[in-house]
Amino acid sequence: MKVLKKNRFNKFYFEKKVLLCAVLAVFAGGVFYSQNENVNDGVLAESLEKTESSENSEKKSASEDSEKLKKEKAEDSKEKKEDSKEKKEESKKSKKAKKTEKTDESDKKQEKNKEITKIDPYLGDVYIPVKKYSLFFENYSIECNSERGTFNFYSAQKNRKKTPVFSNYEDSISSSFFLKIGKTVYCLNKDSAVQKELWKTANGARLVYTINNKARVAIDFSFEPEETVKKIFALEQNDEKIVTEQDGNLLKTEEDEEVSDDVVLPGVIKIRAYVTNLSEKKANFALKAVLDTSVGEGADFHFLTENGLSFNSEHQFENMLKERALCVSDSKTSAEFVFEGKNISSPEVVTIANIAYLNSPRWIMVSESGRSFNSLNAYNNSGISVVWPQKKLQKEETYSIQFFAGISSNGRKCDTLKYVDFVETDSTKKVEKTEPAASFDVQGSKKADVDFIVQNVTEKQLDFEYIQNLINRIDALESTDTDVDRNELRQLNSELDAILAALRKRN
Repeated sequence: MKVLKKNRFNKFYFEKKVLLCAVLAVFAGGVFYSQNENVNDGVLAESLEKTESSENSEKKSASEDSEKLKKEKAEDSKEKKEDSKEKKEESKKSKKAKKTEKTDESDKKQEKNKEITKIDPYLGDVYIPVKKYSLFFENYSIECNSERGTFNFYSAQKNRKKTPVFSNYEDSISSSFFLKIGKTVYCLNKDSAVQKELWKTANGARLVYTINNKARVAIDFSFEPEETVKKIFALEQNDEKIVTEQDGNLLKTEEDEEVSDDVVLPGVIKIRAYVTNLSEKKANFALKAVLDTSVGEGADFHFLTENGLSFNSEHQFENMLKERALCVSDSKTSAEFVFEGKNISSPEVVTIANIAYLNSPRWIMVSESGRSFNSLNAYNNSGISVVWPQKKLQKEETYSIQFFAGISSNGRKCDTLKYVDFVETDSTKKVEKTEPAASFDVQGSKKADVDFIVQNVTEKQLDFEYIQNLINRIDALESTDTDVDRNELRQLNSELDAILAALRKRN
């Protein structure tokens, strides 16, 4: 029993102890929890404080950054404004500089133009060197090229291509002028010894050919004044008689009428050549023109003369006193070349033949009347050769020859002879220092102090041997290197002219 009681007591004590331990454990757990909760609250508070501080810091930083950005933007805006201002100033300066450059360029161009504007040392007029140059009148043009020293005349029909008067093969190289110095002949647009230039002058175009230390040939091309051509054409239309004063100027009458706008006027061209001696010694000079005509080569007759003759084969004219002019024509275009008349230099000989024969080295070709215009290389290829008498020139002495050409279109006949016969041309170039023979009429030349007129020609003077001796004497005087008696030379030439005129009357 005791033992049982003791066990029961021990068991009770043990349970009580366990209960106490449990109570203590619960109490201790509550205290621990309370302390742990306080610790966690502190950590959380501290974390919250840190977070709040971080947010404030970020806000402050953001605010600072914003202010910084504003400042930067303001500075950028200021810089941009300054840059814009600088750019505007630079633009203004640039524009001003460009304007100045343009002005400078304009001034330079003007200075350049001033530099290239020169004065002809022999003829005294102003010129501008050019590479190519064209003159225009109505539907017609004169075109020149400095590189090859060539020229051509053109007629342009309405809505049609322009028609060349001369062959335009290789820039019209087959139409040319020749110069003979002593016994040496130069083809001015083909010979490599000849320097070629083209000048624009106040009146037209000038081709200049220079042979160093020997000679210079200047060829002027110009259209005659439009108002004068209109005047002549209007008078012709009204069938009025053209009245002239003693000086050759036209008189206007009340019956004159204006030319209607739909009428195409003919173009009158003046061709004038100046030959200057550039050598130290006096020498004999002669000029020849070879014109390779293309208009009219398909017609029944290649050439027509003013006195009604027609030719479709070779022929040589000893003078052009009766024929005066040669005309070439097709159904649309006509061209006329006047070699005899007022202010025209009378040629020594004129030949129509195949162009290959005319361009041969021989100064005056031996003509075969009636020979065709054909050759091995070309069919009906005709041309005109005009040779003027030779002249003896002193150092830097100049003489000139002159003739006229005319172009018309729409099948109309040329009026070149009317112009030559009734209009006194402008004589502005009085450069000749020579005293040409009476048989050679040179525009603007110095006239002889004494006119030698042979009243009567005797039978003795008509004798062939007498005439040959007279010619030999003239040639001997002209070819001598010593001073000659000019009066004697003029007297002999006048006598020869009178004899030739008497022979022509007999024939």
